[in-house]
Amino acid sequence: AVPRDRHPFRQTRHPLQGRSPSRRTDPLAARTHPRSFVRHGLAALCAAARDAATEGMRVALVTGEAGLGKSSLLDQLGARLGRDGWLVATGRCPEVDSAPPAWAWVEALRKVAASVPPGEFADALAPLLADSAPVHGDATAGRFRLRQAVWNWLAAAAAGRPVAVVLDDLHWADAATLELLGGSVGVQAPILVVAAYRADESERLTETLGALARTAPLRLELPGLNGDAVAELVRAECAADDATVAGIAERTGGNPFYVRESARLLTGEGALVALSEVPEGVRDVLRRRLARLPESGVAVLRLAAVAGRESSVDVLVQAADTDEDGVLDALDAGVIAGLLDEPGPGLVRFVHALVRDTLVADVSRLRAARMHARIAAALEGTGDIAALAHHYARAGSAKAVGYCVRAAELAEARYAHDVAAALLADAVAAAGSCEPDERVDLFGRLLRAQIRAGAVAAARRTREQAVEYAESTGRDDLMIAAFTAWTEPTPWQARTYGTVDRPVVDRLRRLLKRTGLAPEARCRLLVAYANELVGEDDPTVVDAAREALGLATDPRLRAAALLVLSDDTRSEEYARELAEIGAEHDLPVYRVTGLFGLAANAAAANNPATLRRLIGETLDLARAYRMPEAISAAEIALAAQALIEGRFADAEHRYVEAVARMQRAGSVHTGFIDLARATIWLNDGTLGDHLDEVRTLHEALGPMVADLLTLALHAAGRGDEARRTRTAPGPIRHDFFFTFLTSLRAMAIVALQDRDAAEEVYADLLPHREGPPAGTESLSLGLRPVAHTLGELALLLGHDDTAAAHFARAAEIADRWNAPHWSADARTHLDQADRSRP
Repeated sequence: AVPRDRHPFRQTRHPLQGRSPSRRTDPLAARTHPRSFVRHGLAALCAAARDAATEGMRVALVTGEAGLGKSSLLDQLGARLGRDGWLVATGRCPEVDSAPPAWAWVEALRKVAASVPPGEFADALAPLLADSAPVHGDATAGRFRLRQAVWNWLAAAAAGRPVAVVLDDLHWADAATLELLGGSVGVQAPILVVAAYRADESERLTETLGALARTAPLRLELPGLNGDAVAELVRAECAADDATVAGIAERTGGNPFYVRESARLLTGEGALVALSEVPEGVRDVLRRRLARLPESGVAVLRLAAVAGRESSVDVLVQAADTDEDGVLDALDAGVIAGLLDEPGPGLVRFVHALVRDTLVADVSRLRAARMHARIAAALEGTGDIAALAHHYARAGSAKAVGYCVRAAELAEARYAHDVAAALLADAVAAAGSCEPDERVDLFGRLLRAQIRAGAVAAARRTREQAVEYAESTGRDDLMIAAFTAWTEPTPWQARTYGTVDRPVVDRLRRLLKRTGLAPEARCRLLVAYANELVGEDDPTVVDAAREALGLATDPRLRAAALLVLSDDTRSEEYARELAEIGAEHDLPVYRVTGLFGLAANAAAANNPATLRRLIGETLDLARAYRMPEAISAAEIALAAQALIEGRFADAEHRYVEAVARMQRAGSVHTGFIDLARATIWLNDGTLGDHLDEVRTLHEALGPMVADLLTLALHAAGRGDEARRTRTAPGPIRHDFFFTFLTSLRAMAIVALQDRDAAEEVYADLLPHREGPPAGTESLSLGLRPVAHTLGELALLLGHDDTAAAHFARAAEIADRWNAPHWSADARTHLDQADRSRP
């Protein structure tokens, strides 16, 4: 044992100061990693730095399993570049849940600020350079300005001397960190960006890595330890023959952490156990080692594990249910046993996430909650709002509400809306004893954060909770507050297509009958009401939106009303004003939605060239502002263009990628992919081969796709079943899917030769005979031109002359849309119609 007066924890004790521990370097990895690879990796990174200094931005990605020496390599690079006169800004993505958002950038940029004042960028950078900053204006625009400010400032700093931005542990990065990193693409300045991460934990980095791939980054993958390095590491712990070392090397794949644990198990329990337990049983190995420690010491280590991967010694001393000597003895034992290391004065850190995870897994939820409460109490006065919010929330304490709200405000200042939403969800969960006004306010804060984070489906659920809670209090003012809390726009409808929440509509109607409402409150209620019914062929939608437009006193309220009118009336005038307001007042979501409206008008006008230009402009804008659902909507429009042009494989690929992005963002429209695929099958002639999938789609969407099921059954050679299962068709909504769904019905009627039904559907489609391919106005799907379907209906009805005219027009429209397959089909039918005429 270490003498009490000689232990480092007793010689130097410092309180937790912010979250900037000194970089931990794994000396073991540095010593045991093959020196040739370290030299090679460092040389490659230095070469990339030279290129950056002379030719502009370079990106390097360093990957490898935990413990392979990534951090050591980055430290060596930073030291080398620093000696060469570079400004080196390093940041580490923290593993702990309680870390403030974008922390790696906060660390890195504050190091830059110590050498290069932010100057003209100070206001925009305040969310990252200070622990609090007010949030003004549109969230999407603010996020864009922050990203621009970061890279413009770094480019300005690099004009004096080259800048290296080094981000470690990127696999733990939050969305705000990745958002800022993605902003490096396209920057032209002597800047080197180096990011290190574990490839096997990088699923959430997919989009960011895809963006960085456009920079042709240098990629360095650190391999596991070679045989000599494994032998050196094992024999540093105990004696071992060559066969045992070779067995450990094979079982561990050269992972230093597993090698070290195997060696220690070899010391305690022999070669048979060591060679059979790692790495598959590493948790059991750790539990065996922990069992050899005093139980009082293990209790302190469990407390440290609940506190996080890294902890302040002072906090542990205050939070433990033993005295200071007991805590320090436990930490002594943890360090000596190789479970903890000391990354900085007064700090301890678990050497591997598995050590912490193993300790936490053995703590009951009840005991963990008590530990969180003690840790939170120990953190009082430190100013670490994020950690206080985290621990009080997991303790189930009412104190979580205030701290979670303050931490969420900091997150929103950094545009980390996903973090803010998680914190506010914790606040709502802890708000049971709060007054009704405060609880409804919390619900409103949460749903706005969820919308800003793209989680629209979650925001609808939150609003439902808020409305039901307000209703339970019997207070209409709270009900109004719950409905009007939805102030954030969404580029698509905030509800699933074809659904109406009648209880919500009824509540809004009742509230709108109240007299004496403030103009802004009535305006927002009208917009909320209209959004619940837009697309339902209900005249009160336009009336409500127009009244809201008259009441609107600021650009955001006017834009909200215009959004409804543009969507419901398909008016080019409304769409144009919406886009103009969005551009003039820096409201990107409204600007993008206005452009979508103009694109839909171009489609309806049979103007594919203008449509493509507007969709391209919309996609560029959505990408610049990092708007996931708007990007998806624009990419779906491009998928529909590929579908129309007969590029079916390309169309499916685009649809799949776009809907996957929508799923990640929390959209309510993720079921669209199945309808898109079925439309591709119908167009490429393989619908009958996918009958089972169409049946499943029909079970999900019901009558909306009944005609599609009829077509699938007929194409599969089951005409009798198609006739039996076809029920009396219901009315089709007069919205952006009208021509698409009505064409499906007409195609089913033609397939079944149902002359009795043909007259009515012919009359429904006839006003659209000059229109674009069916469904094109939706900017999401497409079938052959309506004129073609009218031609087939006319043939069924015996109107051969009329049919020929329809087919001729269909061929012209198909040519205009670059759809040679439809054009050829229409001309074939035209020839047949001509031959059948007397």
